[in-house]
Amino acid sequence: MKTWTQTELDQLISCPKQVMDTPPIELRSERGHQRNDMTLGSLDGEWRFSAFIRINERFPENFSIGLIYDPRDEPGDLTLLRCNGPHGEHDNSPIQDSPPHFGYHVHRARADVINAGLLPEKFAELTDAYASLPEALRHFLELANIVGAEAYFPTVYQPLLLPPEENQP
Repeated sequence: MKTWTQTELDQLISCPKQVMDTPPIELRSERGHQRNDMTLGSLDGEWRFSAFIRINERFPENFSIGLIYDPRDEPGDLTLLRCNGPHGEHDNSPIQDSPPHFGYHVHRARADVINAGLLPEKFAELTDAYASLPEALRHFLELANIVGAEAYFPTVYQPLLLPPEENQP
């Protein structure tokens, strides 16, 4: 099993990526979630990734938008990043004290966690970078450095004409 450095993981997350296949416009329903997936590649063609969106059908505030690295030379894949909505408690131990996941939070792969044999996205931090699914998607697209994302997610990049409270029906 490969020993990762944080620099390698951060580089995989932040390297410029392009969409390799156009994601479907409509989300599909599967096992209680609305889902969508797309294949990504680094601009230099060296690395391959996939991205996903999962939205709980009963509790749409419970969502996950993720980036997965596909190491072609090793079996399996590696979840590098997940921007999540609130979904209850989560335990980060034994690496760190456990923050609650009652708020919006980001799972970011950490080398110490992976090298300890734990799930790459075990660690999570609460965030105020977003407070809705569209904001989380925009934040994810920026963190994952997906070039040309506005062509696939145009509504995420449209500015509001009115303050948020005036946009409510």
